[in-house]
Amino acid sequence: METTGRDHIEAVTRGHINSGKIDLFKQIGVDLIMGERSGCDVYDISGAKYLDVLCDGSTYNFGHRNPEIVDTLKAALDRVDIGCQFLASRERALLAEDIVRTSPEGLSHVHFIASGSEANDAAIKAARFATGRRKIVSIAKSFHGVTGLAANASDKAFWQPFNTGRNADDFVTVAWNDLGQMADALAGDDVAAVLIETVPATLGWPIPSDDYHAGVKALCERHGALLIMDEIQTGLGRSGHLWGLERWGARPDIMVVAKGIGGGIYPFAYLAMIERAASWTREAPLAMPSTFGGSELGCVVARKVLALASADATLAHVREMAALLGAGFDRLKARFPEQLLEVRQLGLAAGLKFADPAGGVKMMRSLFRHGVLALFAGYDPSVVQLKPPLVITAAQIGLLLDALAKAIGEMDEPLPFAQGMGALDALHS
Repeated sequence: METTGRDHIEAVTRGHINSGKIDLFKQIGVDLIMGERSGCDVYDISGAKYLDVLCDGSTYNFGHRNPEIVDTLKAALDRVDIGCQFLASRERALLAEDIVRTSPEGLSHVHFIASGSEANDAAIKAARFATGRRKIVSIAKSFHGVTGLAANASDKAFWQPFNTGRNADDFVTVAWNDLGQMADALAGDDVAAVLIETVPATLGWPIPSDDYHAGVKALCERHGALLIMDEIQTGLGRSGHLWGLERWGARPDIMVVAKGIGGGIYPFAYLAMIERAASWTREAPLAMPSTFGGSELGCVVARKVLALASADATLAHVREMAALLGAGFDRLKARFPEQLLEVRQLGLAAGLKFADPAGGVKMMRSLFRHGVLALFAGYDPSVVQLKPPLVITAAQIGLLLDALAKAIGEMDEPLPFAQGMGALDALHS
């Protein structure tokens, strides 16, 4: 008989999967073992309920096991499987039409892939092919994935431990929201692409200045580089627009979409590209194969997610709930001015920055005690990230704000370790 109790699960995880991860979160005070889940709620195997505002990086934009998405997948299983990557497909064609119709102007070509890391890899390859250049500029302390090129464009925490050092001539980083540094990095006319998140999540959700994205695009055009925008966490309605980049009128040459496009039930990702960035599809069409990229089952799910995310009712609800959340943040800021230094909000996503250097970690611990699952910012542990499902209700917003107030009140309670542990220090050192 299989043993599925807490002790057994923890022992197997520690012994056979990842001991460091489970030990880190247990020391913080978060020992959730996921059981059933539905909508905005996740349950521990003991039955304890938590409001999920972690959402695994916007994977669960429409909640856990969204009935419409689940039913769509079930129906698709009656007629298709993943398909064959080498052959044309009705399901891929239908999704491609939807993507082109709903993407920013000029993004007329699509490449399907299975995950965000792979999608950013593919975006870099496409830019190098189109420009004939190798250099990639990204943001210091950014995160674009853990595979090859995507890891090299991310912070050293994701490539250095594995002895996979990058060529400093190929990958350059600049400070976020600094057009001067960006201009210097592009001045040599040797950059293939600039790769940036619309808002860098792991950096603590810092909101760019109003002129930043337009300024980066202008510099890319001036120096012959392509602009790749990673919309993995800001896209699909989270900002109150379909795409977060719409808030700044940004115009990417390649847009990367992943996580939430799979509806939390099917791994899926894609690139939307301008004609020039898709030149490899004509000249080297077999150069980026992916067995599971563009799975027909995934295409059916992604169409449903894209329809939900682009619906007027969805976007109106996001804006309404974001306004409620923002008003609550204002009250918290007024009540706790010494603890809560900054509120960074874009729609239904926020980073709350605290005076305590470990404030985000402490908030994760205390919020968990009060029935809320959240996550600190990996590169800035003073920030707690909040990304609730887009289907969150006004009542649940109220529960979240109440839990935040209680958690801030517990800020003086020390953590069971000093500034961090090795796992934390490795990220923000």
